[in-house]
Order: sequence, then structure tokens, then C-alpha cells
Amino acid sequence: MSGKIFNLRKSGFEIRAAKDKKKAEVILYASIGESWWGDSVSAKQFSDTLKTVGEVDELDIRINSPGGDVFDGMTIYNRLKQHKAKKTVYIDGMAASIASIIALAGDDIVIGEGAAYMIHLPWTFAMGNRNDLDNTVNLLIDIEEQMVGLYQRKTKIPRTEIKTMLEKETWLFGSEAVEKGFVDRTMEESIPVAASILDKASWMKNKPKNILTDAKAAKASAELLKNKIAATLARR
Repeated sequence: MSGKIFNLRKSGFEIRAAKDKKKAEVILYASIGESWWGDSVSAKQFSDTLKTVGEVDELDIRINSPGGDVFDGMTIYNRLKQHKAKKTVYIDGMAASIASIIALAGDDIVIGEGAAYMIHLPWTFAMGNRNDLDNTVNLLIDIEEQMVGLYQRKTKIPRTEIKTMLEKETWLFGSEAVEKGFVDRTMEESIPVAASILDKASWMKNKPKNILTDAKAAKASAELLKNKIAATLARR
């Protein structure tokens, strides 16, 4: 999409508006919440940048994120839900943890065949006396209930089943996510999830073993493009 790039701070997040200002594209290839260790986007940065786009008819939201801060993620989800544009979410690589909630802001949610959708229980670090820890546990339970409600509204899966999926840390790839109802359809092309993204997410318990490395992902993308060009030439 050609057009102006708004408020690009890190390579993992940008919003592009088309020249006719009828459509904008959100690139969310970053962790959620402020981070000094890599590409990230805070709720404030996201909200401020989204406002600069103004009124558009369509928003394409492209996601490749391991998740991050729950409250930043919930804020981004709500900002997108409140936007009047028709929203199409493309899970290009991974929508994990709170990024899986952000993906649910789409009116149409599309996942690549090699892309991943992951849900799990919210977690945090805690310290203090027993009252402090009790309050932390209660907060986590409240957050879990909100997340279960959002997943259940989309999938119509019983709450008890969704809670079991959260407890197990469930990964769904491509058509699996469609079958479960978390996304609406698959697309033919996607960006492979790079292993380095998962390596940084040490809190994930059940990381898939079939994730491509950065080099393999780049090679796979190049091979996909090569085959696509060859197929096009063959039809002429």
C-alpha cells in the first residue's frame, strides 16, 4: 500500500494510509507494551498513531506478535473495536498471548496456512505479603474471565473448554484456528514465524518445534515468490 507512514518509531510497528485516504494498513510485527529489548508498541503509541490516520473506510491490520503486556493489549483491542472502519485482520506469522485478543478486533480475521494462533493463561511476576499475593491472584482471575468471554463470544466454544485450552497453552495453526472458530478463514500466503521471536518469549511453555529460523523463513519466502513468478509465467 502506498501512502504516508505515520509516526514510525520502530520497525515492528507502523501505520500506512493510502493516497485516497479511504484505507489504512496497520503493521503490528512487535511485542505489546514498552520494551527496551526489541521491537514493541505501547497502547499509548498505538492510540496516538491511530488518531493521526483520521477517518478511513477500511483498516487492514497485519499481525506477527508474541504478545506482551495484557493491559496494553486490551487497550489496543478496544481502540480498534471502537474504530468505525471495516477491520480485516491478517495473522501473517503469529498472534500469541494478548496478540490473540487484539486479532479478535477484526470484522474479518484471516490466518496464513503456516501462521499460528496461541492462547494461554495470563501470568505475572508478584512480590509482597499474603494480601498482596491474594490481590494479584484475584486480578489474574478477573483478567482470565475477561479473556475467556472474548474468546467465547467469537468461537461459541463453552467457557469450560476454553479455560482448559488456556491452561494447556494451546497452539492452533492455519485451518485449525478456523475449525475452532478463532479466525474466519485462511489465506494462501503468509510470513513464516521466525524462531528468534519465540526464543525471546521464555514464558511460553509449549513452543512448537516446527518453527522456521530467520534464515529458513527468508529462504522460504524467497522460494514462495520464485514459485509464484514461475507459475505466472507458465500461464502466459
